[in-house]
Amino acid sequence: MLNLYWKIFLGFWLTGLVLGGGAIFVSQQLHPKAPLEIRGLSPAELVNRTSFIIRRIPEELNDWQTRLGENDIFLYIDTSSSNSLASTNPPAGITKLFAALDPQNTVERSSFMRLSIGKLEKSPSGGTIKYAIDMPSITLFRLRQLSEQLIVQILLALAISTAACFIMARYLTRNLKQISEASRQLAEGNFDARMQITNHAAKDELTVLAEDFNLMADSVQAGIENQKRLVRDISHELRSPLARLQIALELARQSGSDLNSGSQRQQNNTQALDRIETEANRLNEMIGQLLAIPDKNASLDDIVELGELITAILDDNQIEANNKQASFSFTNRIEEALVRANATQLHSALENIIRNAIHYTDECSSIEITIEREEINCAATGNKKKDVPLQQIQFRITVTDNGPGVPKDDLETIFEPFYRVDRARNRKTGGYGIGLAIVHRVINGHRGQVIAKNSGHGLRVEVVLPELADL
Repeated sequence: MLNLYWKIFLGFWLTGLVLGGGAIFVSQQLHPKAPLEIRGLSPAELVNRTSFIIRRIPEELNDWQTRLGENDIFLYIDTSSSNSLASTNPPAGITKLFAALDPQNTVERSSFMRLSIGKLEKSPSGGTIKYAIDMPSITLFRLRQLSEQLIVQILLALAISTAACFIMARYLTRNLKQISEASRQLAEGNFDARMQITNHAAKDELTVLAEDFNLMADSVQAGIENQKRLVRDISHELRSPLARLQIALELARQSGSDLNSGSQRQQNNTQALDRIETEANRLNEMIGQLLAIPDKNASLDDIVELGELITAILDDNQIEANNKQASFSFTNRIEEALVRANATQLHSALENIIRNAIHYTDECSSIEITIEREEINCAATGNKKKDVPLQQIQFRITVTDNGPGVPKDDLETIFEPFYRVDRARNRKTGGYGIGLAIVHRVINGHRGQVIAKNSGHGLRVEVVLPELADL
């Protein structure tokens, strides 16, 4: 689709070309260019000059006749009256004009297009000569002059309109391009994107649009900042009473241990205190996970080797796996799997997946982790961007546990915050529905994809990340 500049430019030019071309065509049809000494003569002056040449300088009559003919003016001589001058074969209308000259010296006949003037003149030898001049009418002469003026005006209008079109389109596209770029940056999460308004005094539509955009961006940024501040404030306000609650519980335990009574009441108090402690610890852990939700717009400034990263995560979680008598089966046949990433976020996301598998796999089972290299055809996926190579390399990380899996209807929603599958994964296993939401947010921020599937004997989570060269 043509952009605004080309639409305006072509519109002006097409209009100008039609006007200019039509004016030139009409001008050429009406009047070829004439020498100045003939173009400015009136019909009476042309007749008088012709009479002067016939009487005084008849040897120049042929040249005069030729010059007149070049300007759509024709000179006819009655050959029956004299053979000494230039002779022509007049059309029927001119012959009738000659016949009308017998009783009178001058005859004039005119129409809208042509004017014919016949006259009797004495020759140098003393005889009588009949001649006639056939020329465009006065109206046609004036139309020719007007057409010449119109050509000049149209050419000038074309030049002015071209310059005006360029300036206007340049101004419009410049401002619209700034608005488009700022909108794109705002959509990508850059809440500092603003329009640069150079002339606040010019309250035109584009300036008003730019000001409204900046107001909208300010409002969006303020809302995001308020949301972040609210989360921080709530977390702080929740953690403070939780800390005091934990201290109170410890003091209560110490006081209870000093009592020598073994009554049922003391046992119930101890169970209640244990319950309070459990819930307090869960709240504290959930708040910690909320604060750990990463910023999806974090910069990807690190280069990470996936094999080394997963090996380090497995080493860190080996003790937890041993407590459940579970083992890791790590398969990596890629010599070097490099991706551009935020190392801290990617480590957290992959660790969440592996810890999730440890939590839900059966005891004495194996957790399988693989890294594969894949080549995909961009044309086959409908990618028509010229700056993207035809073959794109990506890495697929697969983590498969031997647990109860996830119901098919819940596979699409387990990555939503606070979502839990009650039948298989509930609070008894320690889940709050935040870990996989963090995973989804981080992988999307790395231009990748995370997918959950049931493998038949557990849940399989696949993470796809583009190779370093393709980012």
